[in-house]
Amino acid sequence: MSDTSRLSHLGAPTTYRYEDPEASILEVFANQHPDSLWVVGLDCREFTSLCPMTGQPDFGRIHIQYVPGGLCVESKSLKLYLGAYRNHGAFHEDCVNRIADDVATVINPRWLRVFGDFAVRGGIAIRPLALRVDADLDGEARRECEALVAQHDSMMQLRRPD
Repeated sequence: MSDTSRLSHLGAPTTYRYEDPEASILEVFANQHPDSLWVVGLDCREFTSLCPMTGQPDFGRIHIQYVPGGLCVESKSLKLYLGAYRNHGAFHEDCVNRIADDVATVINPRWLRVFGDFAVRGGIAIRPLALRVDADLDGEARRECEALVAQHDSMMQLRRPD
């Protein structure tokens, strides 16, 4: 059974922060299957941040996929963390890399990918991709993680047409 003793957001009244995204917002729980390779796919369809130059809102979708090591990120805390970008001024590329760094810092996954699919602005769509791989992962294990994530990608394409 999952240990929920360290989770404070789940099941509690929700307090939303709309600025200052910090890794400390993210909560974790133990991977119940640490000896198996498997994928967690998380899809935030309503990501918003502010342009650091104009202050205008930017809208996008954040896709996170990871092969967990010993820990997994708790989804409500991830929602609160991503929501903290709402009034945060940063370029799309910075947001995606910061999300990857913060998630990787708190869960230390074997393999992590964060993809930002931002709405067209000024005639250009920006789609940054950040990848973080555990430094101790050998070549064969990395290929296994990549194949597993590719299979997950294929299943997601079958699941929905968007």
